Amino acid sequence: MAAEFRQLPDLEIADYDEALPLGPPDLKHGVLPNGIRYYVKTCVKPQKRAALALAIKIGSAVEQDDEQGVAHIVEHLAFNATEKYANHDLIKYLESIGAEFGACQNAYTSADDTVYEFMVPTDDEDLQILDRSFDVFAEFATKIRCSTADLDNERGAVMEEWRSGKDSRGRVAEAQWKLIMQGTKYAERLPIGKEDIIQGIPASKVLAFYKRWYRPENMAVIAVGDFADPQAVVGMIEHHMAKCQASGDNASKIPRYELSPHSQPRLSAFVDQEQQHANIHITFNHPRGQISTPAAFVNFLQDGMFQAAVNNRFYKLSRKPDPPFWVGQVATEQVTKTIEGYILAATLGEGGITRAMQALLVEMARIRLHGFSEKEVQKACTSMMSDVESAYIERDQDYSQDLRDEYVRHFQNQDFVVGRKYEAQLSKTLLPRISAADLQKLAARFKPSSSCTVKAISHNRSVSTDELQRVIDAVQQQEAAGAIEPLPEDDTPTRIFETNPQPGQIVDRKEYPVFGATELKLSNGMRVCYKKTDFLGDQVLLTAFAPGGLTEVDEADFKTYSMANTLAQELGPFGFKPEVLADLLTGKRVQLSMSESPYWRKFAGENSPGDMESGLQLVHKLFSHKVTPNTEDLQTVMLYMRESLIAQIRNPATSFVKRSRAINYGNCYYFRMPELEDLDNLDVDAACDHFNTCYKDPAEFTICLTGQVEEDTLLKLVETYLASIPRPSDAASRTIASLTPLPVEFPQGVITEDVKCNMVMPQALAQVTFPVTLHWSLTQLQEPHWLQYVCQLLEMSLTRVMRFEQSKVYSVSVSPFFGVQAPGPSPQLRGDLGINFSCSPANTHHLIEAAVNEVHRLQEEGPTEADVSSLRSIEQRNWENLQQENTYWQEMLASTYMSRSYQMIPDLDEVYQRRLKARDQVNAELTAKALQAAMQRCLPYPCHERYTAVAMLPQSSLVNRFLSGLSTIAPTTPKKSGYWLLATAAGALVAAKLWKRK
Repeated sequence: MAAEFRQLPDLEIADYDEALPLGPPDLKHGVLPNGIRYYVKTCVKPQKRAALALAIKIGSAVEQDDEQGVAHIVEHLAFNATEKYANHDLIKYLESIGAEFGACQNAYTSADDTVYEFMVPTDDEDLQILDRSFDVFAEFATKIRCSTADLDNERGAVMEEWRSGKDSRGRVAEAQWKLIMQGTKYAERLPIGKEDIIQGIPASKVLAFYKRWYRPENMAVIAVGDFADPQAVVGMIEHHMAKCQASGDNASKIPRYELSPHSQPRLSAFVDQEQQHANIHITFNHPRGQISTPAAFVNFLQDGMFQAAVNNRFYKLSRKPDPPFWVGQVATEQVTKTIEGYILAATLGEGGITRAMQALLVEMARIRLHGFSEKEVQKACTSMMSDVESAYIERDQDYSQDLRDEYVRHFQNQDFVVGRKYEAQLSKTLLPRISAADLQKLAARFKPSSSCTVKAISHNRSVSTDELQRVIDAVQQQEAAGAIEPLPEDDTPTRIFETNPQPGQIVDRKEYPVFGATELKLSNGMRVCYKKTDFLGDQVLLTAFAPGGLTEVDEADFKTYSMANTLAQELGPFGFKPEVLADLLTGKRVQLSMSESPYWRKFAGENSPGDMESGLQLVHKLFSHKVTPNTEDLQTVMLYMRESLIAQIRNPATSFVKRSRAINYGNCYYFRMPELEDLDNLDVDAACDHFNTCYKDPAEFTICLTGQVEEDTLLKLVETYLASIPRPSDAASRTIASLTPLPVEFPQGVITEDVKCNMVMPQALAQVTFPVTLHWSLTQLQEPHWLQYVCQLLEMSLTRVMRFEQSKVYSVSVSPFFGVQAPGPSPQLRGDLGINFSCSPANTHHLIEAAVNEVHRLQEEGPTEADVSSLRSIEQRNWENLQQENTYWQEMLASTYMSRSYQMIPDLDEVYQRRLKARDQVNAELTAKALQAAMQRCLPYPCHERYTAVAMLPQSSLVNRFLSGLSTIAPTTPKKSGYWLLATAAGALVAAKLWKRK
């Protein structure tokens, strides 16, 4: 396939300004008589599915001052109230066909657009589901209701979404938006809207907005999926959408808000006490043009190469001793449909904002003065060509969701869509023609006079706008004087191995025809198992594991050893510094990272089939190279780890997580979050020795490979780089049965606790946790499947109660955790099930009680048969999708080897068949009564007798806490003068403390 890409002929481009044709040729597109556009494209991944969208060129930018947030409210109402669907009937319907509904899954609203999205099956009789989906889109287009009751039912969920965006990240993003959009209507048109308008706007205004803007000429329907007859899909769209007519005769013109350019930089030093890391964010705004011609596509490719070259420089800069930032980046962002931002950004350590800002600006000035070396340009071109080649190889394996989104963007912005083959030819033709001079010119976009905004973000007042301006002035003076030197050339090695190791041997081979896998035993004891698939043409997944993890070390050494992977990966576990390895792997798709859990040591990654040699070379290096600390690199790594821990402390949720873990896991050492004291006591040499020991004996490891495996090539590479890994003379393999379990026991009874945190914006998080006990044996593998249904039932039911009925949350998640129990044979599987949500602090305790009550109700009454039918559909649709994914088969392969069943029956096919049989048995037995029994069996019954509930709530202000304490001694008679005197004195005392602190 790679050879086929390289043989693609260059295109002859006669006119670089001629619009590129919308494609590929099998695309069906047009305009209905009422103005609605449509795009229909066949795509077989995933099979028997279609990705649909109703795109509307209406967002928050068209709102009046007293309508802020209404576009988003209309999006919510669409799923709550139309002429045919009320009381969330639509949600029930989506669940019944296996199309899950959840936060941010089915629709979004931006400043310029609102988009509704469905993923629906196409394997039903006569495509009735697909046909009905277009009928739903027709409802959204012109038949959304908005009575006072309809609106009131949805206000709470919208408010919780608003509240969830008011954390530190949300506040920073809002301030950044207002700064860069200053002078345009966009600055005051955040899609989420304003709190008072969300809570108080009358239904009549919302309905008027809907009728004014939801007009056919502003809409498009996109359908990409597994269609046997695309023209029949066009007919369905015509049948349903052609009937849509605007409510009024007078069409309002969609306003277009252009960039408001400015030559003087806008500066801001933003302080948020919950900001974890300091950041500098420099944006240079420019008018956004369409990418619709070869000339515009050349600019797009140049931009990509420029970013690749600059980001490589920034990465190397971040790896230097005492670096100016931890992460530096250049990027391009479509801010709105009319504005594009060229961005310089960095994450940095405490007190280093001006230094980081200077480093970013100096690099841009250096490029303007000296440009790029030919070596840098070639690396950038190679990197981009690798991405183009991968897209070409997988051109017939695109996901329908991705193609749908491309046509949505075409409708919104007229950006080109020509098909993967033509785009690959175009890129292959144009990329080599881009020169160093072409890239050098792009640095002119990053001048302070180019509508520049600078935003410094930190948790304290560490810099002023005057200091930011002085940095800009100083760099401009350096550039004008030519005082910035060119970048010296790097000396990068060209090979991972100068001389290949002496190959080992494959000593045994076993086929597993049911699983479709081949197992190899190597001469050094390592086991390799691979499964060949054709789901993605340019992907091979790698997962390796060995028994024995962090429970095998003394508790006194745990903190040191738990940081070993972080240290090693920063120092370079493959014999090269990370920045050198990045250069060495330019243009290759090779990823490999290590991890250690309580019971397993692992490494995992992903390679292109053509880059498997490089990937397996890194595996060999992992075992043969010994990581040793050096003072220069270690100083940077330790400083970064310290800053990360300090930043973690500033997050209000940290205290919540700490306390939740302490309660649920008995303050077990493994679940304690690291502290600064642990870093101070870190034994670096011991940590490196532990890492080297973890990846020392190849005979302990099993390596699983899944994807586009080229078998003959793989076998040679396995012998050369894996079988050649030497075994140590002191090898002592560990067994699963001998692993040390964590000393954890879920608490008895009921434990509820509020964790009070200082926070800028009052918010609440809640976690309700139940212990889970599943009976297990070789003949009883059904319980995990029953638990999966229990989790899905709870998430569906709790969402219905807490979001749709009470309108007090935006989303609820339910998930199990079994990471505590050792993997050795046991008649029981022990874990826990967590229910998580965020909400208003005032509603927290009520919602915790509601969650427990709903669990209890389901244990006592069971689900409805309609719920069971929906759950069965969702599970079946998910199962069908997973069968088409490398990730599923890779996880199945690795987890089968690691399972209790395999320890007793070491046969992949046998264990896999037992797993399938267990799933089939559960699905055959699934009824409302059977699922009720599973609720009682998997969870404590009755559930309200054993659970934990931990809530993060805002800490009261110092004044309120003081007054609350006084209230217990304050007189209840009219004699209050003394009380108020004390209160006034307390207020003065607090004010004095705050003034001093400030």
